[in-house]
Amino acid sequence: MVVPDHILVIGGNGFLGSHIVSELLAEKWPTKLKISVLDIRKPAVAKDNVTYLIGDITSEDDMRKAFEGVDLIIHTASPVHGLGRVVYFKVNVEGTRTIINVAKQVGVSGMVYTSSAGVVFNGGDLINVNETAPIPAVAMDAYNESKAVAEKLVLDSNSSEFRTCAIRPAGLFGEGDRQLIPGMLSVLKNKQTRFQIGSNNNLFDFTYIGNAAFSHVLAARKLLESPVKSSEYKTSTGEQTNGVEGEAFFVSNGQPIYFWDFPRALYSYLNFKGHESYIVFPKNLAWYMGLASEYVSWILGKEPTFTRFRVQFSCANRYYDISKARTRLGYYPKVGLEEGMKRSLSWCKENGELPIF
Repeated sequence: MVVPDHILVIGGNGFLGSHIVSELLAEKWPTKLKISVLDIRKPAVAKDNVTYLIGDITSEDDMRKAFEGVDLIIHTASPVHGLGRVVYFKVNVEGTRTIINVAKQVGVSGMVYTSSAGVVFNGGDLINVNETAPIPAVAMDAYNESKAVAEKLVLDSNSSEFRTCAIRPAGLFGEGDRQLIPGMLSVLKNKQTRFQIGSNNNLFDFTYIGNAAFSHVLAARKLLESPVKSSEYKTSTGEQTNGVEGEAFFVSNGQPIYFWDFPRALYSYLNFKGHESYIVFPKNLAWYMGLASEYVSWILGKEPTFTRFRVQFSCANRYYDISKARTRLGYYPKVGLEEGMKRSLSWCKENGELPIF
């Protein structure tokens, strides 16, 4: 087994990245593993036995300094949802392009890239889809479009000298979450729990953050392994592979749940009873409301908070077949949805982020 001696986590102070660092520290390695983190700012709390660096992923000079002595990169850096197209393409596409170019120049052996399950979302239902699902020609939003472009750059750069793979997590939540759980708690705080978009007959995949981190570490372990001659894994041109290099993997908790049942479960854990009756906005009506919101925001020169994409997002079936990750990476969800929700709420309570109702 070929394992890296030095792993650099880009975006390692962020939500997913910090959990990956914790997972790397908790893992047992054949030799002492050096762990470095590259981010645009210092961590709120530095972890022991981790080297922290500051840099801009669009800067070749910064990347060249950061990659010195690195065997493998785990690239998680990305702007959050709700920003503009220019930001996404600068960071997710041009930043990733810079990382790939410099990594290959200085002899980094491989990279695990954090993509998104949303790269295959076309506005319709995704029912237990696997990695053969096509990436749509027209993306639903700029975030997923930029992620799809970056993922292609990463996978196309795969070679025997620079091995790459992509992890596509779905619906991340957990300790340190700044989007999904806070958004649902904001709805509770603002007394908006009585509203529902769509009929709630659509199943949705979520992923506890610790499970997503686990999948990245598994990929890091497997990526640099030599191909087994008897292996069934081959490229389109017939070349033997280790089954991980050049591949994308869907990752989730493997427990699809009706979309609106997720926030209601959170509210139940908080002993909030006001979500038991609600007003349903039909999908078609909500779609036009999203269109109106986008138009008003465009006039005001602001990013809209309620969009047609959000309507499509909350009304479509979106769950994935994770058997490829199970088989090739050895992935399994270590923490179930219920336990993940409870851990998330405990973290929010410890950090004073639970709403008063």
